[in-house]
Amino acid sequence: MKIPYATCHFPTIRNENFFYVDKTHFIAKIESITDNHLVFLRPRRFGKSTLLSTLAHYYDIAKANDFDKLFGGLWIHANPTPQKNAFLVLRLDFSPVASEGTAEEIRSSFATQVKESLRSVVARYVKLIPDLSEIMSVVRSNSVDMAALMTQLFSIVDAAGHRMYLLIDEYDHFGNRLISAGKMSTYRELVDASGFLRSFYAAIKAFTGTGTVARTLITGVSPIVLDDLSSGFNVITHISQEKQFNAMAGFTHSEVEGAVEILLRDNPNLQYDDRLVDRAQLLSILETYYDGYRFSRDASERMYNSTLVLYFFNQVLRNERYPNQMLDLNARTDYGRLYGLARGATENADEIRGLLERILTEGSVNTPLVEQFGTRLPFAGAQVMSLFYYMGMLTFGPNAAEEPIPNLVIPNRVMRELQWEYMGYALADNENIVVDMTHIEQALSIMATEGDVEPLLALFTNEVLRRISNRDLNKFNEKIMKLMLMAYLCQTRVFNVVSEIETKQGYCDLLLGLRSATMRVRYAWIIEAKYVATNAKPETHKKAVDDAYAQIEHYMGDQGIVQMLTLGRDIKAGVMVFVGAKRIDWYPWPKVEKAAAKKARQKKSARK
Repeated sequence: MKIPYATCHFPTIRNENFFYVDKTHFIAKIESITDNHLVFLRPRRFGKSTLLSTLAHYYDIAKANDFDKLFGGLWIHANPTPQKNAFLVLRLDFSPVASEGTAEEIRSSFATQVKESLRSVVARYVKLIPDLSEIMSVVRSNSVDMAALMTQLFSIVDAAGHRMYLLIDEYDHFGNRLISAGKMSTYRELVDASGFLRSFYAAIKAFTGTGTVARTLITGVSPIVLDDLSSGFNVITHISQEKQFNAMAGFTHSEVEGAVEILLRDNPNLQYDDRLVDRAQLLSILETYYDGYRFSRDASERMYNSTLVLYFFNQVLRNERYPNQMLDLNARTDYGRLYGLARGATENADEIRGLLERILTEGSVNTPLVEQFGTRLPFAGAQVMSLFYYMGMLTFGPNAAEEPIPNLVIPNRVMRELQWEYMGYALADNENIVVDMTHIEQALSIMATEGDVEPLLALFTNEVLRRISNRDLNKFNEKIMKLMLMAYLCQTRVFNVVSEIETKQGYCDLLLGLRSATMRVRYAWIIEAKYVATNAKPETHKKAVDDAYAQIEHYMGDQGIVQMLTLGRDIKAGVMVFVGAKRIDWYPWPKVEKAAAKKARQKKSARK
């Protein structure tokens, strides 16, 4: 099984026998709708580039002789559409466009990408339309007026009686990076009435009216840039949330099951944790980390992030073990920039933190999904939540179709862990609380190997509680303390960190599960976190501890949970009590006698 990870060139995938999920039946669906100029938005790393490469080779008039070779065995080969190999194809990829420097430097980088694509157009079609050679003088020049160049190109195509299919990949990539970097003035200079980006799209729009640009498909992450272009390109139709296109990018359950069958068929001796890889376990892990996306309120089928599934397969085949990092580092960087986009667009870090708190503590949020919004007007909560949806951090819940205001949920564990990481960033921004993650890793390693929680308690006391200003104490409560704890623990790779939302029963604050049965660790953990005010009465403190012990007893009695956490090893537990923002008291489980408990509390108080 050859995994096309980081390979999105359709002929390479097909000619070199890479694994390929057949999405060609969507070609007929695209042609069946009356709108010819479409935008299709999906989160990063969702297979959009492979989709565009497939379309480019299907519709290209110059590729007609390659149809059988490239598409043989696929759905579209047996069911070709009327527009097969009917167009000149111009494919533009704006992901390499620079987002640093001045507006003029960005314009120059943009022009370079357009010119490179036009070189390919001339090379493919100059025998069909000899006049295309005329544009090469401009392509070779230092001109950065791409609106004029596009007008010249389309005029030549129109005069020759041909039509063009325009494919634009990552249309918003450099715009999003400008916003995330806080370069709003530069960004607005590109998209305002006199900006080069608006004039570029206006030139395209002019030839959609003549039919020269017969079809357009644009991909990206969010609608922000298109909305900011306003009338510059208002002929586009959004199909991102239509039910029939829910599965056009990403993998369905059946597609992932088929991939797993091939993986295990081709690698029958594949092992993990010194055991043959189990099909059911493998599917369960993929579902937990990468599944859960619904891009239409009416969609019943959940989607997997296809690139991350391929990343997982690639790691398993190369290293014969599951990856330590379930989120590809390249994807982590992409999502980090998108989080910066949310911060840059709102210009309100407090609002981002508040929304993250709400999502992470409640697990979902009911909000209208805003389909079109830009930066010209202030962002409200609905726009931010909608942006989280487009980024892939939220998705439609299972009952969204019946809800007046749809419920948006966190799709999977990899997105939940990423949001906890962003919560850590928000704490750093808002509270100036920065914890050395190396120290966290070391403290958790001691918990896993020696069963000693003291280094973690001391670290959290010294690096978090002591940095909280006294004047801010009134806004710290049980929820905030737990958020802080989760935000830092979820950034480590010692344990699988599971919150109470993911257990779907009872209410446990923190489950620290072992990642592998072969790691040199011994202890999983169950921690109940409580908060009491510094002036709380002794009986209030005692009740909080007793309630926590009762909850630990409940979970310790659930053998399924214990087995999930320990993988056959040992387990420890205890109650962590935040006393205001002053100290942390620790009560180990099983419950100890009063004298021992008092001695333990005195020991913990010494950390002050």
